[in-house]
Amino acid sequence: MLFKIVSLFLIAMAALALFGRLRFPDSLRRRLGRRLDKPAVCAKCGRYIIGSGGCDCTDPPAGKG
Repeated sequence: MLFKIVSLFLIAMAALALFGRLRFPDSLRRRLGRRLDKPAVCAKCGRYIIGSGGCDCTDPPAGKG
């Protein structure tokens, strides 16, 4: 009985996947084909810049030093 339920569930999932591919054939290709931009790196020290603030080597945070 459990095998029958699991097999029906898997068949239903496969049918939904086929209908989804027929409806949106290029959505997966567009999603995988997208290229990500390179992360921002400080020109002075080479560290990654996180957020919009800037790097600690050129603009030290308040309260330090």
